[in-house]
Amino acid sequence: MLYRNIYVDGVLSDITVDSGKIARIKPIGPDYEAQRREKGDEFFFALPSLVNMHTHSAMTLLRSAGSGLPLFRWLNEAIFPREAQLTSDDIYRGALDACEEMRQTGTTAFNDMYFSIESTLRAAKETNLQANIALSVTDRDCEDKQLFAKFLDSIHHRFEESGCTFSIAPHSIYTVSAHNLQMLADFAKEHQTLFHIHLSETQKEREDCLHENGVPPVVYLDRLGIFDKVGFKFIGAHSLWLDPTEIEILGSHHVTVVHCPNSNLKLGSGYRFLYTELRDAGVNVTLGTDGCASSDNLDMVEAMKVMSLLQKGVRNDPSVLPAEEVLKVASNNGRKALGLPDNSIVEGNVADFFLISTNNRVFKNIEYINSTPTQIHQEFLNRLIYAADGNAVSQVIKQ
Repeated sequence: MLYRNIYVDGVLSDITVDSGKIARIKPIGPDYEAQRREKGDEFFFALPSLVNMHTHSAMTLLRSAGSGLPLFRWLNEAIFPREAQLTSDDIYRGALDACEEMRQTGTTAFNDMYFSIESTLRAAKETNLQANIALSVTDRDCEDKQLFAKFLDSIHHRFEESGCTFSIAPHSIYTVSAHNLQMLADFAKEHQTLFHIHLSETQKEREDCLHENGVPPVVYLDRLGIFDKVGFKFIGAHSLWLDPTEIEILGSHHVTVVHCPNSNLKLGSGYRFLYTELRDAGVNVTLGTDGCASSDNLDMVEAMKVMSLLQKGVRNDPSVLPAEEVLKVASNNGRKALGLPDNSIVEGNVADFFLISTNNRVFKNIEYINSTPTQIHQEFLNRLIYAADGNAVSQVIKQ
């Protein structure tokens, strides 16, 4: 496949894709550019596709449910009662809507956490998205431990030929006991799966853990041996209420954390995500939307804007987390966490990118006020992050 008139790092080029990889990126030169502009050709910008590192895709069915409630009331009054009524077919339909929404807004890989996970797998395969699909587990699921262990083994084997990956997801430290957290970490270690958990999402979660265990959540998990068992395969969603000791523990194990700014803001969970401290400690910082019940959409472009603006505002520094860096957080940091190949737009890499038309009102005439490739590329990124959203995506290329 040949994709013409594409700005790659500000250089107008033609991209050839062959056998799922970028075979050639050929600059077209000023003469050909002039001819194509005279013919009225359409021109595009290309960027690596995004990775939604924490979501509950089937929650498109619960979009905006319980608006105005804090987390624990929101879960118990608006979410858990509704989820109890969902069938596997409901979850498939909700996940299918989510996959289509993600793909249309530039996301081609996601890290999910839910139940009836084979329904989500079916939706991901039908939309050609890459997914790590984690089974959400609470103590109630572990009551018959032998039966549950057999179930985990069987479902793990069924995923092996699917093209997607299966992992384990204890819901949180307040819904899963110490014993069951250790049992699930043992499973993750044995099967080399990711270990995906809601972590330090609210101040209440932190205070309850201090009261019940005498230490904050990350220290609690460390004392249980969770990090020693799963290491860098640990994924902590939210990770909002952390102290320096906890950040040091997370960094020493090179784990992944997922910032979900839209969800955290809407639920009033907090806003002081310690991005710089986590990054500098060696933590792989990624970005997610959370489910549509709390984030209301699955638009990772919008999430990039909110994350960047929050960091600038919290630190009183407009230079913090520029567009180039937040794009890395939302793309290749996530791919690293999921074990996916680099999709930077260079020859030889996997072809997994999206296009945005220069006919879009936000990007019109960008070439005429910027003279060098570097200026064009930087201006495009700034406009994408701060002036656009996922609806600007024209086409997704994923082999």
